[in-house]
Amino acid sequence: MEIGIPILCTILGVVISVATFYIARKKDVKQETQKDTERIVRIDEKLDTIKHNVDEIRLDNKDFSKTLSQLGERVTIVEQSTKSAHHRIDSLEELHRK
Repeated sequence: MEIGIPILCTILGVVISVATFYIARKKDVKQETQKDTERIVRIDEKLDTIKHNVDEIRLDNKDFSKTLSQLGERVTIVEQSTKSAHHRIDSLEELHRK
């Protein structure tokens, strides 16, 4: 059985087509993988930035809470002092009226 030139050319064309397809597909997969890797790296960097910012906000919040607590204590002291001063003023007014 002889294989004719047209059949041989057809088989050779199919082999070349399949080889070209697989080479191109492999190249596309490699490029997609590289793009995906770059995208993941950018996302990781952004997440790290967000984490850093959240940590800073958390520290600022702690400082703010501490300041509010201190102000609350100071207001209590001022209220006590004001109450005492009012008592003294009331006593002086009563002495002045007599």
